[in-house]
Amino acid sequence: MLRNKKKKENPYLQENYAPVTEQIDETNLEVIGQIPQDLSGLFVRNGPNPMNSPKPAKYHWFSGQGMLHGVRLDSGNALWYRNRSVSANGNSPNTHVISHAGKIYAIVESGGVPVEIDAELGSLSDAPFQGTLKRGFTAHSKLDAATGELHGICYDFARGYCLQHIVVGKDDRVRQTQVIDLPGRPMVHDCAITENYVLILDLSITFNWVRLVRGYFPMAWNDKHQARIGLLNRKNTSAEIKWFDIDPCFIFHPFNAFEDAAGNVVFDAMRYQRIFDQDWNGPFTESPPLLTRWQLDISKGTAAEQQLDDRPAEFPRIHPSLEGREHRFGYALGLGKSSVKPEFSSIIKYDFTQNSSEVHELGADKMGAEPVFVPVEQAESEDQGYLLSYVFDRRDNKSSLLIVNAQDMAAGAVAEIKLPQRVPFGFHGSWVPSC
Repeated sequence: MLRNKKKKENPYLQENYAPVTEQIDETNLEVIGQIPQDLSGLFVRNGPNPMNSPKPAKYHWFSGQGMLHGVRLDSGNALWYRNRSVSANGNSPNTHVISHAGKIYAIVESGGVPVEIDAELGSLSDAPFQGTLKRGFTAHSKLDAATGELHGICYDFARGYCLQHIVVGKDDRVRQTQVIDLPGRPMVHDCAITENYVLILDLSITFNWVRLVRGYFPMAWNDKHQARIGLLNRKNTSAEIKWFDIDPCFIFHPFNAFEDAAGNVVFDAMRYQRIFDQDWNGPFTESPPLLTRWQLDISKGTAAEQQLDDRPAEFPRIHPSLEGREHRFGYALGLGKSSVKPEFSSIIKYDFTQNSSEVHELGADKMGAEPVFVPVEQAESEDQGYLLSYVFDRRDNKSSLLIVNAQDMAAGAVAEIKLPQRVPFGFHGSWVPSC
């Protein structure tokens, strides 16, 4: 007798991973607490909204169409919430949204072209950077606050594998493109910068033809690919890349990198032991991301690795002006007690100088998103500012924008702005100050 086998549901299409079907404009927002008077600008986040998934069993969390969720704040008031799909000429980047040189861009990796966004979250054009970008960009660029330059390590499968270091000037035009010869076709999701180097993350996930042919996300764990970190000289483009072999791993998101007093490189990031191996739909079921520090000895060519915390956490952020410079504080989304099923239950503040941490617990039935640090103007200390995070509440199936004082993590939120619908679990966002 034949038995009916229940098909396994794809977790990245269920609950708060599922798409939202309405695009809403709401100006009458309930606020609990008091929005800080010095927060005036737009908080906007990008993420996948899988409205069109013809084969749910093969859907990968990274593959949905891009959707922006934004809240406009002004002098202690929440002016509006709205959400908008990202679309320009069929292009829908779904991973991050950044501001640069007075423009806002939705971005994605692997050959995708950024889409310019207006201040109302409408899609404008996919001819970014004044039309000077010749191929795709990256999901994670790094801004050097000292020069105003935007750096990205960008890989592209559209016309054969190509890895590039792209520099966008403070005038919003591509001013440098350097092709990097990198065998193995690795997934290079993010990068880091220091004063003299760009860090290239050549790690243990590579392009996989079998998965592509079978209709799955075409990246897979590769035991045969040597994991390594490369230092690309920012000031001498003809210099050879310095490579440092490390243990097998994958990194989606660095905290930061900087050069110490001896000129060696310190690199902090969230390290996965093994992913994209058995699970072909997403990153969270095989091993947890753990805060790890690598110290790269320039003269010896060696890398020392140290795990700094045993609590799973992701989506790390620092003060936006400290990319590439020594940081004391960092912030991340705590994934909870489970080693493989994220609960998104807290916001963690790390003090790298004191080797300590503080936690803001979100509370029962609440699950957060990437905490974005917004410094106050004329701050007297690195951590003087606010953390902004979208928080989903299972009880009413809606979300809020949470504002937490970064110098008082244990206290309740400074303000909670109630939204008219839920914001699905997504990826990255930015604070765009008012001009």
